[in-house]
Order: sequence, then C-alpha cells, then structure tokens
Amino acid sequence: MRPSSKMMLRTLAGLAVTAGLIAGGAGVASAAPVAPTASTSNHFGPGCNPWAQERWNLNGSNEVQAVYQGTTYTYSVTFKQRGSCLTGTLTDSYYPTTGPVVGTVYGNHVTFSFQYPAGSIQGTRSYSGYITPQYYKQWYKQWYWNGYRWVYRWRFRLILKSGSVSGKWWETGSENGSGAFTLASNVRPACPWWYRPNSSCFVF
Repeated sequence: MRPSSKMMLRTLAGLAVTAGLIAGGAGVASAAPVAPTASTSNHFGPGCNPWAQERWNLNGSNEVQAVYQGTTYTYSVTFKQRGSCLTGTLTDSYYPTTGPVVGTVYGNHVTFSFQYPAGSIQGTRSYSGYITPQYYKQWYKQWYWNGYRWVYRWRFRLILKSGSVSGKWWETGSENGSGAFTLASNVRPACPWWYRPNSSCFVF
C-alpha cells in the first residue's frame, strides 16, 4: 500500500526531531544532574615563577595542623608545586568547605592562603612557614696516600633528608583568629640525594 502524504510528513518530522536530539546531545544521560567536584586551582599567585629552581618539593597530600585557642584543628591539603608557585586544594571538614589554595615557595620559606565562602567569619586565612632542613649522616671511606701505601679513613657527609614546616597563620574575617601551624608530614628535597648539597632543582 502506498503511504499517504500525511503519513510521510509525520515520518519525516519524527526523523528530524530525532536527528536534532542526537546532534544537540539531548537524552536521559545528558539530562541527569552532575554532582559538582572540588577542583584544584591552576592559577598561579602573584610574585612566583613556575620555572624557578627551588630547594623543596611540596607536591602531594599533607595535613595542616593549626592551633587556635589551645585546640589543634586538622585540615587535609593537596599541594601542587611548579617552580616557586604553589597551588592545591584544602578541605575544612569543620565548616565544611573545600577550595583552592594559592601560595609561593622561596628557599626555606612557604606561604599559602585559603579563602572561605562569602559571609564566613574566617574570611581569607593565610599561612606563613619556615622549612627546617633535616639531615642524616652518610659514612664513606676516604682513600689517601700516606707516603708508603694507600690507606683509608672513615668520613661522613650530611645528606638532606626532608624538611619540617612550621609557622604562623592569621585570617581577615570577624573571627580575627591567629596562631601557630605545622604540616603533619615533612616535605621532600627538590633534588635527588646524590646531587650537590644545598642546591636547587626544577619542580613540576
């Protein structure tokens, strides 16, 4: 049976709608709500250089332990360092909130800040710390000629192992809090152990 002109029009209209849905990405999957995820800031703060060679590497997960009025509060943080530029994500489970941190690493000094949501009593919380080097002794044989034969003596050199971070924090909000802080885990040297002492390397 030959289809009527009305039937053909309906069929063509249906195909056109289907094609439009496919081209536009419409459907059950795309209509489903997407849960927001916390993102790490990739925007470098002012005054840093992503190509600078530094002594320390803060990359990875850590915990900020901040003391306020005699009580220690712990915040999880993930740092991403490139040169002297420090970014990452911090989570305050007491608030609760998660957001980006921005800071710098210069020599043995590290700074970073975290902005709480608008209207919070914390405002922007800033941290400024010093990295204290931790060394270990590596013993080795030093050979020398004593005028008759080659002999050795034991010597040692100090190898940079890690660095502990501690310092002060303060905030701009009406809470007007301040106190001391530490990082729970030591940070790593930017250079491998066999590199010359007190040197700097690229950090990515």
